[in-house]
Amino acid sequence: MRAEEFHAKAENCQFPETKDTLRKVAENYEELVRRAEQVVTLAELDERNLEARRVAQEYADDERAVTTQLRHRIN
Repeated sequence: MRAEEFHAKAENCQFPETKDTLRKVAENYEELVRRAEQVVTLAELDERNLEARRVAQEYADDERAVTTQLRHRIN
């Protein structure tokens, strides 16, 4: 929203230097949004990877438990 505000201000500005500055501010806000989206995406990926590791570990633990029980029954 801030980027849009500054783009609108730049369009309405009469002074070329001020117009350029307002556009640069808008671009900086857009860059902040891109970076924030990347951080969120990475955090989500980390969370998914962590959950996948937990599930895989639970599966491995269950498999070991079943294998151990079967060995005890065989012996």
